[in-house]
Amino acid sequence: MKFVFHGGAKEVGKSCIELVTQGNRFILDAGLKFKEHGFEAPFNVFHIEQIDGLLLSHAHLDHTGSLPLFEHYNLLCPIYCTAQTKELTKILLKDSYKIARIRHLHPAYQTMDLKKVDQSTHIVQFDKEYQAKNISFAFLNAGHIPGSSMILIKTEGKKILYSGDFKMDTTALMKGARDSFKKNYDSGALQNIDILICESTYGDKPLPNRKEIEENFLRRIDEVIIKGSVIIPVFSLGRAQEILLLLAQKKWAVPVYFDGMCVDVTDLIMKNDPSYIVNKQKLSNALKHVIAIKKESQREKIIHQRAIFISTSGMVQGGPVMHYIENMWGNSDNAIFLTGYQCKRTNGRTLLDDRSLYLSGWKTYVKCQVEKFDFSGHADANELKEFVGLIKPQHVIFQHGDPEAVDILVAWAKSFRYDAYGPNVDDTIEF
Repeated sequence: MKFVFHGGAKEVGKSCIELVTQGNRFILDAGLKFKEHGFEAPFNVFHIEQIDGLLLSHAHLDHTGSLPLFEHYNLLCPIYCTAQTKELTKILLKDSYKIARIRHLHPAYQTMDLKKVDQSTHIVQFDKEYQAKNISFAFLNAGHIPGSSMILIKTEGKKILYSGDFKMDTTALMKGARDSFKKNYDSGALQNIDILICESTYGDKPLPNRKEIEENFLRRIDEVIIKGSVIIPVFSLGRAQEILLLLAQKKWAVPVYFDGMCVDVTDLIMKNDPSYIVNKQKLSNALKHVIAIKKESQREKIIHQRAIFISTSGMVQGGPVMHYIENMWGNSDNAIFLTGYQCKRTNGRTLLDDRSLYLSGWKTYVKCQVEKFDFSGHADANELKEFVGLIKPQHVIFQHGDPEAVDILVAWAKSFRYDAYGPNVDDTIEF
């Protein structure tokens, strides 16, 4: 068997791994990576019509955003994912479709392709084994966002575990992967893993204590809103809901506005009953203490208020958050509080690195305060090493991380005599 890394290798974004086994071809994730003026996709996947199955770990666009592209080039196989991932992907793809159409990025992002994605999707249940061609597979809770999964594959007498994005410990929103891991390990399902394909987003650093981050975050908001406003860019799925739960812990002296695609995503989470969600009732209560913004006319009325604005996108690449920043960047009393990972060549990363970002096409040095708080739905360096140690795979492949993070984990794994790899995009690893 062999693995071809079409994306997500020594990078965060456009995750796409091809598994070739006994003449059959399967794809693990089909992501997209937005940049300053366009996007990157796994364009190097050839003969898409010959793929036998596509397995999605979760709904984030860096794992699902290329589905319309694949359908455009005649994807004929089933797409397998959990029920939560299917519904959430539908919302996120509609947003990426709008962005792609506005920017004239690619003809694949047409309404028909989105419909084809939906029609091709087959829902799977957690912890149940399925068969497709010569592989069997099961989706296990990954603790990252609603519906997120690790994917266990059996083929050619081997066991392969694709971690997707995962978090071992429970957060304000999600039940961590630890209990699911223990259950599946004790049953034998996660024993004797031959090949582990592991994310490495935070492979180069441990994250600070979560409680300390939360306390500092709330304290800093209190300090800023004495004279100014706080803009909180969030990922619509996962981070937005965590921030809502956190802000609901106290009463604020200014209004809290909730804007962007995160409003629709949160509504969907509340309507359905996703597995492994914790604090759903608290989330329902938290929504009563924020004001949802659903029209541009509402936005214009509140823009000059002193307030807390929670809005997409999390990497400041577009969405309503740009409207708030455009009106508040020049006042040092205001603040932008980033709450998640910022990919290279995104506005959020530029904002962190040199306090500037692109506004209306112009690189602008911002005068407002800028801080990042390491809320994360990913395993940090300590959790990643713990995870590899629990699995004890014959071979481990690190991907979905910047080169520095991947290289550090590969060196660590080799020091413990694991057969470890850190592939680049377009690399093939054969076993």
